[in-house]
Amino acid sequence: MPPTRKRRAPANEDPEDSDAEVRQPQRRRVSDPDEDDFAGGEASIIQGDGNFDAMVKNMVRLALACEYSRTPIRRADITTKILGTNARQFKAVFTEAQIQLRGTFGMEMTELPLREKVTLAQRRAAQKSQTTQKSSGSWVLTSVLPQRFRQPEILPPPQAPTHDLESQYTGLYTFVVSLISLNGGMLPDAKLERYLKRANVEDTAAQNSVNIMVSGQDKTEKLLKRMEKDAYIIKIKDNSSGEEAVEWIVGPRGKTEIGDTGVRGMVRQVYGEVDDPVELERMLERSLGANEAPKRREEAAQSQKKGIRRRTAARDGGDSSDESSGSN
Repeated sequence: MPPTRKRRAPANEDPEDSDAEVRQPQRRRVSDPDEDDFAGGEASIIQGDGNFDAMVKNMVRLALACEYSRTPIRRADITTKILGTNARQFKAVFTEAQIQLRGTFGMEMTELPLREKVTLAQRRAAQKSQTTQKSSGSWVLTSVLPQRFRQPEILPPPQAPTHDLESQYTGLYTFVVSLISLNGGMLPDAKLERYLKRANVEDTAAQNSVNIMVSGQDKTEKLLKRMEKDAYIIKIKDNSSGEEAVEWIVGPRGKTEIGDTGVRGMVRQVYGEVDDPVELERMLERSLGANEAPKRREEAAQSQKKGIRRRTAARDGGDSSDESSGSN
């Protein structure tokens, strides 16, 4: 059999160019973000490949996925899962992702506020701390649609697990956040329990707490635990006064997603048409403007301690005077 002769490449053809043409489709398949499936996990996210458009699209996907599960969008997750070795591009990628979220989905990433230091121990620890935290480094998605478009027909609750369950849960956590806000920003646990019993939320709580069921707890407690997990409310335990006081405050997500605007809307919806709407608005402003409960509580604890010290000093002074008179 005659030996086969290898065809000689043309003189004007560069071997490196031919290899590049062969490898080019593979490189496109790796860097094409449209073929990535974000729901498949972290492996589908491009880390540190320098592709700006891919990082922007993956940040948008991360934001949507976090909002679906009511999980905060944390900067640490963005750096680890999206930016990789390109951490310095955070500001540029974040800005472009905001533009795409606003233009395509009608939402934007809003930074969560820092958690309040409400107890005396927390305030003292914050004063002793040498570093001051100025940013929470976490965001949630909020709507940027005009107010006239924020209707249930346009912005319905999610369909997972079901449309009805999500509607009930939205109404419940809005109701609880409104109760806390209208009571000065801090509500005792016993008082909240009375409000929930009067509203007869036991049956609804049984359906909406199924995801965090804990044996030995009632349905309302499971529902409150779910709201606390989603950062709508925060449970505070304080022993500074000598007795344990359990109270509830509005969490970071509750302030951002609902806020005073949502509380006003719920109150107006519940009251409907009233004879004196001006009086209703005045009462609303007075209730929402009274969110100074943490400061008042701290001042009360300090005044109580001062009173104890004064009584102790007076008693010690009386004992010493009695001893001196007895010796005479």
